[in-house]
Amino acid sequence: MATLLITFRESLEAALIVGILLAFLKKNDLSSFKKQIWIGVIFGIVLSIIVGIIFVVAGNAFEETAEKLFEGIVSLIGAFLISTLILWLNKNKSLKTHLEGKLNNLIISRNFGKVLLFVTLLNILREGFETVIFLYSIPGENYSFFFTGILGIAIAIILAYLLFKGFVKLKLSNLFKITNFLLILFAGGLVAYGIHELQEANVIPTIIEHVYDINWLINEKGTLGSILKGLLGYNGNPSLIEIIAYWTYIIPSLFLLFLKKEH
Repeated sequence: MATLLITFRESLEAALIVGILLAFLKKNDLSSFKKQIWIGVIFGIVLSIIVGIIFVVAGNAFEETAEKLFEGIVSLIGAFLISTLILWLNKNKSLKTHLEGKLNNLIISRNFGKVLLFVTLLNILREGFETVIFLYSIPGENYSFFFTGILGIAIAIILAYLLFKGFVKLKLSNLFKITNFLLILFAGGLVAYGIHELQEANVIPTIIEHVYDINWLINEKGTLGSILKGLLGYNGNPSLIEIIAYWTYIIPSLFLLFLKKEH
């Protein structure tokens, strides 16, 4: 479930970026630059795959304490990236306005084609890098999530295509608000999981090892527990520091997500 959410959310944003760039070229009679966009997309995907391979190889190279330390750090980085992504989207209400504003300032440049390629590559690589970090951080997942990830990507591409062709009318701000809400819950789980791994590596003190134990009700190694662990970072017997870290992240993050600025 977490894999589907992440790949769908990141792929949808990437597909929308490509669609916005292509629409901008068509609107300004610059269709001859389409090639640069697709080159940027291809290079962005290839580099993202390379980043993913590096993470898998690096993660498998570590043993015991070093592995716990690596996974803990990656989980906290994942939570940080989710936070910055959501805050950025809240600040820049329209992705289309943001991208078109940048391109309008560069449209008269002799290097417009190169800039367009770079902008596309950078945006695709950013989405790909975030996806790699998020997927690697999911507790308890294994390589079986590959098919779920592909499904998330496929749904995102189809939805983006239908939106741009006008076959589907959907207010993206509402869709992103829902996915952002779920991502914040997921990120909260990453924070708690990251703290747990750092405690296992003896980097952070435990203080109280198990504040409570509800594994008798929902075992984190059972079917439901595994789903909740992957999606929300569920831990049936968390430490005191894990609980504090989780709620310290969740409460202000949800407040900022639903905060409406008056203009």
